[in-house]
Amino acid sequence: MMMDCENVRKSLGAFLDEELNGSEAERVRMHVQGCPSCLAEKEQLEWLQASLKGVLEGRASGVAFGPFWDGVRRRILEKKSWTARLWDWVRPALYPERLAWAIPVAIVLLLGIVSLEQFFPGWRWGSNRGNTTAVDSVDGHGFNVAVFRESKTKTTVIWLFENQEEEDESAAESASTDTSF
Repeated sequence: MMMDCENVRKSLGAFLDEELNGSEAERVRMHVQGCPSCLAEKEQLEWLQASLKGVLEGRASGVAFGPFWDGVRRRILEKKSWTARLWDWVRPALYPERLAWAIPVAIVLLLGIVSLEQFFPGWRWGSNRGNTTAVDSVDGHGFNVAVFRESKTKTTVIWLFENQEEEDESAAESASTDTSF
């Protein structure tokens, strides 16, 4: 089966690089021998390959590869100091894209730590934390309510009492007729 020119031209680069299997390479070779336009295309590609090879080999021959590879090998085998390794580990975190996230993350982390006390009383500073208490009271018309809350033992005491002092003060005020302070 004879190949058409379009398929041969697509395969010419692989043919010149000897990448085609035996039967495919033989078909391309037979077509190129019988087709003048494909032969011209093949010769043009061969000239281009030779030109590139000459330029690349000319530049590459000026490079001393021995010392280059020795330097590469030495840098691979050398052990970095702990500060250099630490800096290599930290440096990506300082990129602006990642640093932009650091502030919101720090705020959320701080709020999380502060709010843990609300959900886990006594967590914040461990068992040696000071005992905090609170007393709230409401006075109204001689009747009083006082609430005592103690956080360490989670104790709440509620007092309901009449204020005897208020009755005594009102009696003393009515007895005194002096309006000056």
